Amino acid sequence: MEGELFLTPSPGFSHQYIAANIATLLRDYVEKNNLGLILFAPFDVVLADNVVLQPDVLYLSRERFSLLTENCLQGAPDLVVEVLSPASGRRDRLQKSRLYRRYGVREYWVVDPAGETVEVFSASEKGWLLAGVYGPEDSLASPLLPEFAAPGAEIFRRPEGLTV
Repeated sequence: MEGELFLTPSPGFSHQYIAANIATLLRDYVEKNNLGLILFAPFDVVLADNVVLQPDVLYLSRERFSLLTENCLQGAPDLVVEVLSPASGRRDRLQKSRLYRRYGVREYWVVDPAGETVEVFSASEKGWLLAGVYGPEDSLASPLLPEFAAPGAEIFRRPEGLTV
């Protein structure tokens, strides 16, 4: 990240399960509407020579397919989802958020597993604008994907009987 290497512990179960839930909901919508594709970590997003990030989930529209290589994405995806973890939360909210905006990401979701919230931000000339905050009782909406609606309960759902 801007020439500095960050090593963080592997994400925990809740982080991974929530990221998978979001990827599944997005993928179903994107594929049904033939809009592009959904990818998830670990997959490098090369925003600049010294800026390589691995968002938890990303959406790439068909219009940006030319940025995709076998090994990485050479440019900004349309949508980035970061699921917070204790080791990365501050960096996701500050440094990564600024980099995603600077290099052209159009929408940014910050998912807090502990608080069971998803903050949806839309890019503007002045920075990120908060488009909405969603919890388990809400239906998440995306300004970038106008007809997308994801039940918050599905985002934060865990397998029945699991106590992790």
